[in-house]
Amino acid sequence: MNLNLLFSFIAFWSILPNGLCEEVPHSQKNPGTSERPNFVILFADDIGWGDFGANWNPNKDVTPNLNKMAEEGLRLTDFHAGSSVCTPSRAALLTGRLGLRTGVIENFVQDSMGGLPVNETTIAEVLKESGYYTGMIGKWHLGMSHDFHPSSRGFDYYYGLPYSNDMGCVDVPAYNRPECKQCPTQILNDESSDFEGGPVECPSYYTALPLYKDYEIVQQPADLTALGDYYAEKADSFIDAASKSGKPFLLYLAFAHPHVPLAFADRFKNSTDVNTVYADTLFEMDDIIGRVINSLKQSGVYENTLTWFTGDNGPWESKCPYSGSVGPYLGSWLPQTYRGGSTMKTSTWEGGHREPTVIVWPNKIQPNTVSDALTSTLDIFPTLISAAGAKLPDMRKFDGIDLNDFLEGKTTEAHTIIASATTLRSDLLADIASDNTTVADYSQSSDVLPCCDPTQFYCRCNKQKLMFIPEK
Repeated sequence: MNLNLLFSFIAFWSILPNGLCEEVPHSQKNPGTSERPNFVILFADDIGWGDFGANWNPNKDVTPNLNKMAEEGLRLTDFHAGSSVCTPSRAALLTGRLGLRTGVIENFVQDSMGGLPVNETTIAEVLKESGYYTGMIGKWHLGMSHDFHPSSRGFDYYYGLPYSNDMGCVDVPAYNRPECKQCPTQILNDESSDFEGGPVECPSYYTALPLYKDYEIVQQPADLTALGDYYAEKADSFIDAASKSGKPFLLYLAFAHPHVPLAFADRFKNSTDVNTVYADTLFEMDDIIGRVINSLKQSGVYENTLTWFTGDNGPWESKCPYSGSVGPYLGSWLPQTYRGGSTMKTSTWEGGHREPTVIVWPNKIQPNTVSDALTSTLDIFPTLISAAGAKLPDMRKFDGIDLNDFLEGKTTEAHTIIASATTLRSDLLADIASDNTTVADYSQSSDVLPCCDPTQFYCRCNKQKLMFIPEK
């Protein structure tokens, strides 16, 4: 099968220092636990297929928790994102539909008025209506004005960044190329600091990066060096509260890692034998994953939880030492040789959308299995909805398929192999023409720029409270 042709068309249209999942004794089943499965989606940002140690041997010591997940579950080697850029990929995950259907075909920015169209149904909305307790931690990037905010799109709880971590200045040291200036503490008229080869005012320089809890900004600019610990602690508290509630739950954890600017807690500096800033960033992300797995075990819900790790798209080509590995998916269109482009993020070559993926579901998925079946982020929506015993929304067509039989080993078939991009184009256009498609609003206005305290330069504030207190 020519995946380049297939995805070209679709994309064109469209506090454990070492973090290893320790052998935490499985507690007795929590008396409040639901019989229906829980779901945890772990979504990395700009991660390469070769960043996963189980996929690519040079990184085998950088992702010990993900490697352990692979030993306990199913590793998919031919799994593809719904797009090779952030916003359309996340829309595909949450709706099970391609950007041609949802209207989401490019990234929203800080002052975007719109977001994921409100007449699109998210997986959180379906599961919440079916009795699930729903939470999201991390990067949203699907619109932040009220109607488009995650708290308005089916999530009972939200904590995280509204968009990418490079879409606002920060106060802490962070690695990017070019190096970006930190947020100033006062208005500066002296431009002498803009020297050749030094930090520059990046495109997002004039908006400090905000951190939200539900609809409120709790920190601005966000502390990227503490963000990993914030996310792990919030996830632990959410899992604990949800496990005691008697409801099944969905936790969608969308990392800032390993998107630039790279930042991590001090204890992760030089933490791997690979000895690069990027590897340290990956190792912190892997540590968070280990802490989430431990939280599931300690809460007595691990055995009844489907945990799905993957990423939104491939790594940057232009960030050089601060971007990841596409593994063997280099193609022949190498910029150094042919001056033609790259095989990474934003491209329709496989390095842009083939993602490292592993799924763990004890007693359902056979441990330590590997499949090269053609699968996709688009499949997460119908698979989880089916596993929950819920119903797909009416009046919509979905591009993903239900993988439950595949996950349980009852079939080896996944997506049908597409032999002809011409046939795909004709069939897909006809299908979309008969579908209830939507249109996204990409208009912009400075009125919607996030600002927690307009009296402070760069809207500074810090209302951090690390403990998660569930609403009564």
